[in-house]
Amino acid sequence: MDLSALILFTELLILSEAVAAIAGFITWQKWKHSYLKWFPVYLGFITVLESMNRLLANDATAAMSGWVRNIAAIIEMLFISAFFYRLLPKQHKKIPAAGIILFLISWVLEKTVMSSNDYFFQSLSYTTGNLFILIYLVVFFRELARSEDILQFKKLTVFWVSLGLLIFYLGTFPFYGLYNELAKDMHVFVPVAWIATILNHIMYLLFTIGFIWGKAG
Repeated sequence: MDLSALILFTELLILSEAVAAIAGFITWQKWKHSYLKWFPVYLGFITVLESMNRLLANDATAAMSGWVRNIAAIIEMLFISAFFYRLLPKQHKKIPAAGIILFLISWVLEKTVMSSNDYFFQSLSYTTGNLFILIYLVVFFRELARSEDILQFKKLTVFWVSLGLLIFYLGTFPFYGLYNELAKDMHVFVPVAWIATILNHIMYLLFTIGFIWGKAG
């Protein structure tokens, strides 16, 4: 598969992120009294950081671009964990708290002990965060199935948000976990990267649908 086409398709993720953020802000009246009001803010912030990362992606500013990417990854994991801390019932709030702690520990390990030229993508911290996000989602969908909200789940924005997260993080779990190894063989890496990028676009599309069609619940 054409690597240049993949790069262009990946660049378009910024557009998907921006559309989802704009959809959230346009429908702000529905979220202003709900914890969901922070989701469009988060998406807008990530869009700005990703845009900065693209602008800095050259030899002269590569180090700065790496730090912007790291900051975006940390904010992503911390926000999603905080989001589910607010969303999940009281008896399950220890799970997101543990997720934040273990993610930060794994990130520090990567920056100190595991840092090397062969380990350029932070698979350990990403996989740790990914695993906990999947746990949050399993608990969320289980609790949703047991509640009265299941009767109108298609109208709940949190359902569409969680569905988008599930499709992306479950579908890309092997790809990002093995990223450093897969990147050594472009014949394997490029097709799998296409799948991961498509799932990323689908996630933002589902966020957009949730904002436009859904309600706070």
